[in-house]
Amino acid sequence: MSQESSKSEQSTQPSISPVESVVGDFFYGQINESVVFPFPHFTNEQQEMAREMTDAVARFGAEMIDGHKMDEAAEMPKEVVQGLAELGLCGMGVSEDFGGLGLDYSLYSRVFAEVAAHDGSCATMLGAHQSIGYRALINEGTDAQKAKWLSKLASGEILAAFCLTEPGSGSDAYSIKTRAVKNADGNYTLNGQKLWITNAGSAKFYTVFAKTEHEIDGKKEDKISCFIVEGGSIGLSFGEKENKMGIRASETRAVYFDNVIVPAENVLGELGKGFKIAMNVLNSGRLSLGAGCVGGMKTILRMATEHAVGRKQFGKSISEFGLVQDKLARMSARIYALESIVYLTTGNMIKGMKDYFLETAVCKIYGSETLWTVVDQGMQIAAGNGYMKEYPYERMMRDSRINMIFEGTNEILRCFLALSGVRGPSEELKELGKIADVSKALQDPIKSLGVLTNFAKKRFSKVLPSRTLTKVHPSLEAQSQLFTGMLSNFSIQVENTLIKYGKNIIEHELPQGRLANMAIDLYVMVALLSRTTSILNREEIAQEKKDYVLHLTKIAFEETRHHFTANFKGMTKNVDKSIKAASDHVAQSMGYGLDIIDF
Repeated sequence: MSQESSKSEQSTQPSISPVESVVGDFFYGQINESVVFPFPHFTNEQQEMAREMTDAVARFGAEMIDGHKMDEAAEMPKEVVQGLAELGLCGMGVSEDFGGLGLDYSLYSRVFAEVAAHDGSCATMLGAHQSIGYRALINEGTDAQKAKWLSKLASGEILAAFCLTEPGSGSDAYSIKTRAVKNADGNYTLNGQKLWITNAGSAKFYTVFAKTEHEIDGKKEDKISCFIVEGGSIGLSFGEKENKMGIRASETRAVYFDNVIVPAENVLGELGKGFKIAMNVLNSGRLSLGAGCVGGMKTILRMATEHAVGRKQFGKSISEFGLVQDKLARMSARIYALESIVYLTTGNMIKGMKDYFLETAVCKIYGSETLWTVVDQGMQIAAGNGYMKEYPYERMMRDSRINMIFEGTNEILRCFLALSGVRGPSEELKELGKIADVSKALQDPIKSLGVLTNFAKKRFSKVLPSRTLTKVHPSLEAQSQLFTGMLSNFSIQVENTLIKYGKNIIEHELPQGRLANMAIDLYVMVALLSRTTSILNREEIAQEKKDYVLHLTKIAFEETRHHFTANFKGMTKNVDKSIKAASDHVAQSMGYGLDIIDF
């Protein structure tokens, strides 16, 4: 999604700077209502553009995209790729100056969701092309680089690929082995290989990350740099197309670099800053993944609902049975919740939020896992039909599983979310520790109290006026109070965890996971409260719709609250030691290690 301003952004969206990270504030026990309320609903101009674009995608999808055939053939027809490009979908976030649509973050996400609603492979191809494939060019490219490449990329004349993952470095991106050596003429020679690269064989523009040598304080060090590699370069080759479980029509291959010459003008950004460039690309790319999950979930719910309403058992539709109603209602509530966090995030990004990496991580984690749950429940409603290849349920299940893996596994993202979130509170606790040591040395209780009081004033001067929510609709007052209590409890657990583990928290992933889960839950709950409050306050919306979203909010909020409570209690009452011991035994035994016949 483009960080360049579009006409739509400039004319309809207020500029608020700086906009704090909502999730980041949670770790301090804070909530800035001005960032959360009012919910950033689409403006009239955005609505008009979104309807025009999604209608066009829907028509194209119905006529041209046959997910079953593409899955069986494991290939995407050229006319499908060409048709998507002709709709402008290869340059949604590129400014109009370079031939793109210039969509803002919210519009980009809504249109991308529509693509994903039709086929996961098409969404994967487009996402790999623009959400990450040439994102570094938009973020870091020079004017000359943009002039050379962006128009071709935005039009779909050429496709892009993002080359970071290697056989020995998945989540540990800094351990890549691909190397670029500077030559006497200023160009670079690139050697190495990349694994599981989407669009690899069909792309003509490759964003490639490689180690480069740097001299720092008289010592030579390896750092990551970013390069543009042009399709057709001598020494550039590819592995066989991967035979994947899902998203089979999207192309995935290994990419090999054998003495590939990269011109000096193809260095993207500053040499040695490639790791940060890659992380910035992935941070924004995760948002479109979350938006895509919304589209897929809507399709599953529609199919499951049609089946439930049409399927008759014992003289009535199965949609009238309580346990099926439970599934339909919860599926819809989860869609509403995910949609709420995605568009709260995009709205704040449009308003100027720069540090959005925590929010996009939440969208990716919650979106991918919620999609998987919704697909599973939809298949259960379809029952035997869902298990048959002639129906799309099993293909959508296979397609959706990858979302919890690529662009950062959900496990690594939970660690990333927790460790990033506790960094600020950790620094403050270090400062408190230093002050406490000084106070102890003073051996004067009154002076000690004064020093600690000054620290408290300094710290809480950063705290926003209230830790409570004051703008929530009266119909949600009970949920608002629950949220306030959970936010306070979360900040206490953050401090308790830091006091318990200190800098060693990095070695303890189980409490990291619980902190991440609670932060995710808080973001979901506050997004629900914000969006539903906005809807309930609007007179032009029919009461029936208001009642519906209120029911969805209560369902999603309660489900999320239970999840939060389980993780909160797990911070102090858990079986972590047993998990470690049992896991060690499994690893030593290379499996279960028991047999019923032995004892």
